[in-house]
Order: sequence, then C-alpha cells, then structure tokens
Amino acid sequence: MKILFVAPRFHTNQVEIIKILLKKKHEVFFHVATIGKTEDHSLVKPVCYKQSKLSRFIEKKFDKGQANKRFYFPGSGSYWRAMRQLQPQIVVIRDPYKLFSLLAAFFALLTKAKIIFYTQEDLLRPRSWKLRLKQQLTIKFFRAAWITPIKSTNSPGNKGWPRYMYHVPLPVSITPDDACRKDISTEGPRILMIGKYHQERKKHMLFLQALGNLKKKYRFKATMAGECANEEQQTRFMTIKAAAQDLELNDQVDLKQNVPFTQMADLYASHDIFVLPAINEPYSISVSEAMGYGLPVICTDTCGTRFNIYNGVNGFVIKSNSVEELTTSLEALLSNYNNLYQMRLQTLQYAGENLSGDAFYSTFAQVIRERFSITMN
Repeated sequence: MKILFVAPRFHTNQVEIIKILLKKKHEVFFHVATIGKTEDHSLVKPVCYKQSKLSRFIEKKFDKGQANKRFYFPGSGSYWRAMRQLQPQIVVIRDPYKLFSLLAAFFALLTKAKIIFYTQEDLLRPRSWKLRLKQQLTIKFFRAAWITPIKSTNSPGNKGWPRYMYHVPLPVSITPDDACRKDISTEGPRILMIGKYHQERKKHMLFLQALGNLKKKYRFKATMAGECANEEQQTRFMTIKAAAQDLELNDQVDLKQNVPFTQMADLYASHDIFVLPAINEPYSISVSEAMGYGLPVICTDTCGTRFNIYNGVNGFVIKSNSVEELTTSLEALLSNYNNLYQMRLQTLQYAGENLSGDAFYSTFAQVIRERFSITMN
C-alpha cells in the first residue's frame, strides 16, 4: 500500500511509524514544509516542494519573518502534478487547518486517496458545539478519519467526540527485557530529563531545585539534555548551568547540548528514571521513548502523555509547578532500589503492550478497516 504523510516537518516521533510500515512492506512517502538540520532521513527522504509566491507574500505579511512556516504551501500546479503522479492510497495529514494541509487534503480527495487527519489532542477532551461541528464537517467533507495519540481517562465534561475520530498510539522503540535487569550503579540511580533549554515551561529550574533537596540524602546522577542551537537557547543554558553551580550540583548533574538523534538510544539506556516537569506539554514523545527503555516516568498533570502513567506502577503524575511533589516522587524511587527495579519491569511491559510498533499497526489497521473498509496486508 502506498502511504503519504504530509506534515510541517519530519518529526522524530514519526520514525517508529515509518519503521513498522516499511516492515509491513508498505511504500512510504513524506511531504514537508521545512527540513531540519538534525533529522534522520535514513528511512525515508522528506520532500519539500518550492514555496508558492502567494505563500511567501502571506508569510511576509503575517508571520513577520518567523521560521515556523505556518503559512507555507507549494505552488498548486506543481503540487497537483506531484500528487497525481504519486497516486497515494492513504494520505495522513498533520493539523488539517494549515494551508498546506488543506491543499494536500483537496488534492488527495481528487485522486480518491483515503484521508486521515492527525492531531495531538485529547480524544476525550470537552469540545464546544462549534468545535465539534467544525471537526465533524471536516471529516464528512473529506470522507476522512481523524486520529490522535492522546486519550485521557478523566477528561471532565466530556460528551463524546466526533464520529470517525480514533485513538492511535505513537509507537516507540522497545528495548529488550534484559536491559531492565541491570544493577543500579554504585553512584546511585541515573535520572534523565530532556527539554529544549530556552523553553521556560520545561521547568529545568524546578528539576534542579528538587535535586538540590535530595542531594544530601541520596546518591544519584542526573543528566539534562536539550537543544542549544541559537543565542536564546545558549543564554538560557548558561542560566541553568549557573543555577546548578549555585545549588552545588556540579558533581551530580551533567548538562548536555544537541545530542544527535542517533545517540538518543544510548542516552535512554544508560539511565534509570525519566523526569519531565514541563507544564502544558501537548504530547511528549520523550516520555513514551523513555518508557520504551523501561524508565519509570515522573511527569505533570498538564502533560499530554500522562494517561500512560499509573502512580506507583510505572511512574508518578505530579501537580504542575510543585517542587514538593517532584521531590517526593523522586525520593520514592531513590530510596528503594527494589521498588525502582520492579517499576522498571512494569514500565517496559506496559510500553511493549501499548506503545510498540505492533500496537500502533494493529490499531492503525483497525481504523483503516472500520472507516474505509480496506484491509491492510
């Protein structure tokens, strides 16, 4: 089956999707608005078509030179020819209300491809009647399915969701079971946090404060890894580094910059606990990736991935901006190695059952079957 993805860029959270689709002998193509310098294109090479003159005009007038390409779309003539030549059977489109997404959806409809819209929103979240109607009409007009990787269990005020909207997990790499059976280092458990340094909402400082509260009671090593590619990020990085020095954490905290995607597996595998104290995080693939390596996760109650965490089983969900709850949750893991060991095994088991490539493919194929009456090989 020929499957085309249309998205702003080739995000790392798509890698495992591409892997499992290729493993199942499907042809995969990727159209993007921009190509990042650190992306891994070993599985599929994204194509970025020449931006149209109208798109450049809109971008210049309304985007004020920003680099996020939210107003990007290619020339309609050249893109129509490309779509008609490719003739995809399924087109998966990120964020359906972007100009590029709408153009791709119209052309996919004309080529009679099956359309799947993809967003990162809580399937069970409360929706106004206007939003619900908007989404339902979009699905109906394009005869589409709509998928999201987020499905919480406690969304207040939920009155259902639009028809043909489904929960489909974002898959991650699952480490072999033996990796979770390693002994804790004599230096203590290793704690990992990943987050772009310039984003205050990632709460690097909160993490340091919690570590500072525990440094005299427990042995541990911590790693903070994040992007540091521009002046704003470098300035913030130096502020965080200074805070670690002030808290006398230099011997316990290692600050890493711009870790290549190809080295992320080793980073996860060399740690025992994953922490993401970020607030208002729509969907953090790093949480799922960490679970795929058997790392119990501590995240906040405003993290979109929190529905995968069961308190005391495979991690803890803490109150946002609470250094007290973060400290307590870390202490529960640092103070009892047997408990940490069991939680690692339980985390890996959950990830294998719910976040693996096979779990994604089974659910994705079911959506295709239910919505379009097509059986994937």
